[in-house]
Amino acid sequence: MSRLDRTSLVAGLALIVLGVLFLLDRTGTLDVRFGALWPLLTGAAGAILLTAGLDDRRRG
Repeated sequence: MSRLDRTSLVAGLALIVLGVLFLLDRTGTLDVRFGALWPLLTGAAGAILLTAGLDDRRRG
């Protein structure tokens, strides 16, 4: 694994951030309305998939 996989890195970081937000919401430290976050999560997933698709086209 000599080359850094950007898609995996971004997806991993997104999951960590999402997990921290869930944790802070559950502990009462941060009041997050996840209804407002769904468009952001959908956009982030789309950006990750788009990046992966464009990266595959450059390699192949």
